[in-house]
Amino acid sequence: MKIGVISDTHDQIQKIEQAVDIFNQEKVELVIHCGDWVAPFSLIPFRKLTCPIKGIFGNNDGDRYRHIERSAEWKMNLKYEERFMSFTIDNRKIAVFHGDYQELIDTLVMCSKYDAVFHGHTHIRVNETIGKTLSLNPGTLLIITAPGVEGASFAIYETTTNTARFIDL
Repeated sequence: MKIGVISDTHDQIQKIEQAVDIFNQEKVELVIHCGDWVAPFSLIPFRKLTCPIKGIFGNNDGDRYRHIERSAEWKMNLKYEERFMSFTIDNRKIAVFHGDYQELIDTLVMCSKYDAVFHGHTHIRVNETIGKTLSLNPGTLLIITAPGVEGASFAIYETTTNTARFIDL
């Protein structure tokens, strides 16, 4: 199964539209958002997704109540969790955490309870297997965030191989 993994979209509407188009073209069956959606209007492009989306909130998500309200109003196939989510799909145990506490990410990866840990926050792409666990930060949809942190990206994760690949925008 293909799962789209995206994080730190920060109201980048045109980039979100591009990512949604690619998710649909790639026929992903689920999209995971690792937080920092920011404003509720940033949900609008996600309405075109042809698969469900699950997401958590990060440290920069504005009006969370309006996010939940708008997604219900627009009848989106979207499920939110607060700051952490875990689920099993295709026999893969996956944890999702925004990533604003590096020690927690390290603990989630090192505990070997999960096949994959999806996280964001730093805007720095990570695609590394430690022991049996894939640590995946898909990057951000911002073009430039800090010196040395450039380029918009997201990832597509494959449950069959427990691997991911980046998509650059």
